[in-house]
Amino acid sequence: MTSQQWYYAQLRWAEMVEGKEGLRAWKEAVHIFQSDDQETAFQQALALGRQGEEFHQEGRREVETRLAEVVRLDCLGGNKTSFEISLGSSSARESLPFEHIFKPEEHMPESPL
Repeated sequence: MTSQQWYYAQLRWAEMVEGKEGLRAWKEAVHIFQSDDQETAFQQALALGRQGEEFHQEGRREVETRLAEVVRLDCLGGNKTSFEISLGSSSARESLPFEHIFKPEEHMPESPL
Protein backbone atom coordinates (compact mmCIF):
# COMPACT_ATOMS: atom_id res chain seq x y z
CA MET A 1 0.00 0.00 0.00
CA THR A 2 1.45 3.35 -1.02
CA SER A 3 0.87 6.44 1.07
CA GLN A 4 -0.79 9.43 -0.45
CA GLN A 5 1.20 12.45 -1.54
CA TRP A 6 0.27 16.12 -1.31
CA TYR A 7 -0.44 17.91 -4.60
CA TYR A 8 -0.62 21.58 -5.54
CA ALA A 9 -3.02 22.39 -8.39
CA GLN A 10 -3.30 25.86 -9.91
CA LEU A 11 -6.58 26.14 -11.82
CA ARG A 12 -7.78 28.78 -14.29
CA TRP A 13 -11.36 29.58 -15.26
CA ALA A 14 -12.62 31.81 -18.07
CA GLU A 15 -15.57 34.11 -17.38
CA MET A 16 -17.46 34.11 -20.68
CA VAL A 17 -20.29 36.48 -21.61
CA GLU A 18 -22.78 35.58 -24.33
CA GLY A 19 -22.65 37.76 -27.42
CA LYS A 20 -19.91 40.11 -28.63
CA GLU A 21 -18.13 40.44 -25.27
CA GLY A 22 -17.02 36.81 -25.04
CA LEU A 23 -14.11 36.43 -22.62
CA ARG A 24 -14.52 38.93 -19.77
CA ALA A 25 -11.94 37.78 -17.23
CA TRP A 26 -9.66 35.01 -16.04
CA LYS A 27 -10.02 33.61 -12.50
CA GLU A 28 -7.37 31.52 -10.79
CA ALA A 29 -7.17 29.53 -7.58
CA VAL A 30 -4.80 27.08 -5.91
CA HIS A 31 -5.96 23.83 -4.34
CA ILE A 32 -3.79 21.62 -2.12
CA PHE A 33 -4.96 18.05 -1.64
CA GLN A 34 -3.78 14.47 -1.20
CA SER A 35 -3.83 11.84 -3.93
CA ASP A 36 -2.41 8.43 -4.78
CA ASP A 37 -0.51 9.39 -7.95
CA GLN A 38 -0.10 12.05 -10.66
CA GLU A 39 -2.91 10.78 -12.91
CA THR A 40 -5.38 10.52 -10.02
CA ALA A 41 -4.31 13.97 -8.83
CA PHE A 42 -4.98 15.36 -12.32
CA GLN A 43 -8.49 13.86 -12.31
CA GLN A 44 -9.08 15.35 -8.84
CA ALA A 45 -7.88 18.76 -10.06
CA LEU A 46 -10.30 18.56 -12.99
CA ALA A 47 -13.14 17.66 -10.62
CA LEU A 48 -12.27 20.61 -8.35
CA GLY A 49 -12.22 22.87 -11.39
CA ARG A 50 -15.61 21.63 -12.58
CA GLN A 51 -17.01 22.38 -9.11
CA GLY A 52 -15.90 25.99 -9.61
CA GLU A 53 -17.90 26.39 -12.82
CA GLU A 54 -20.88 28.73 -12.57
CA PHE A 55 -23.74 30.10 -14.66
CA HIS A 56 -25.92 33.17 -14.18
CA GLN A 57 -27.97 35.68 -16.17
CA GLU A 58 -27.08 39.36 -16.52
CA GLY A 59 -30.18 40.82 -18.03
CA ARG A 60 -30.77 38.72 -21.14
CA ARG A 61 -27.16 37.56 -21.48
CA GLU A 62 -25.76 34.31 -20.12
CA VAL A 63 -22.52 34.48 -18.16
CA GLU A 64 -20.58 31.28 -17.59
CA THR A 65 -17.45 30.60 -15.62
CA ARG A 66 -15.80 27.63 -17.36
CA LEU A 67 -12.77 25.61 -16.35
CA ALA A 68 -10.12 26.54 -18.92
CA GLU A 69 -7.06 24.62 -17.72
CA VAL A 70 -5.06 23.05 -14.95
CA VAL A 71 -2.13 25.49 -15.09
CA ARG A 72 0.16 23.54 -12.74
CA LEU A 73 0.06 20.25 -10.94
CA ASP A 74 2.99 19.65 -8.60
CA CYS A 75 3.64 16.78 -6.23
CA LEU A 76 4.73 18.24 -2.88
CA GLY A 77 5.58 14.90 -1.26
CA GLY A 78 4.17 13.04 1.70
CA ASN A 79 4.32 13.46 5.47
CA LYS A 80 4.10 17.25 5.27
CA THR A 81 2.39 19.46 7.83
CA SER A 82 3.10 22.84 6.23
CA PHE A 83 3.95 24.17 2.80
CA GLU A 84 5.48 27.22 1.18
CA ILE A 85 3.97 28.07 -2.16
CA SER A 86 5.90 30.75 -4.04
CA LEU A 87 3.59 33.18 -5.82
CA GLY A 88 6.39 34.96 -7.68
CA SER A 89 7.23 38.64 -7.47
CA SER A 90 5.81 41.89 -8.82
CA SER A 91 7.00 45.45 -9.26
CA ALA A 92 6.41 47.89 -6.42
CA ARG A 93 3.44 50.21 -6.94
CA GLU A 94 4.50 52.71 -4.30
CA SER A 95 7.74 54.29 -3.20
CA LEU A 96 9.17 53.49 0.24
CA PRO A 97 12.53 54.60 1.63
CA PHE A 98 15.08 51.95 2.62
CA GLU A 99 14.59 52.96 6.28
CA HIS A 100 10.90 52.00 6.22
CA ILE A 101 9.93 49.67 9.08
CA PHE A 102 7.26 47.08 8.34
CA LYS A 103 4.96 46.01 11.21
CA PRO A 104 3.14 42.86 10.03
CA GLU A 105 2.01 42.01 13.56
CA GLU A 106 -0.27 45.08 13.53
CA HIS A 107 -2.48 43.91 10.66
CA MET A 108 -4.60 40.78 10.91
CA PRO A 109 -5.43 39.47 7.40
CA GLU A 110 -9.05 39.44 6.27
CA SER A 111 -10.94 36.18 6.17
CA PRO A 112 -11.94 35.16 2.64
CA LEU A 113 -15.51 34.39 3.78
